[in-house]
Amino acid sequence: MPLIDYKCKNCNEEFFEIVNSNSEKIVCPKCKSEEVERVYKGKFYGKNGGNCSGNCSSCGGCH
Repeated sequence: MPLIDYKCKNCNEEFFEIVNSNSEKIVCPKCKSEEVERVYKGKFYGKNGGNCSGNCSSCGGCH
């Protein structure tokens, strides 16, 4: 299950969600709007929960 960053188009709140599928509705936790967009921050989250550059072997293969 990927951890994905989002930004609300209504109130500009930035948050993250664990997403099970692409069809899952994402709702802003602050204003409850469904008008959210995915934010790409260039980070990878490895199996150990840490940030990864995408090229390390300690994260469980996120490269």
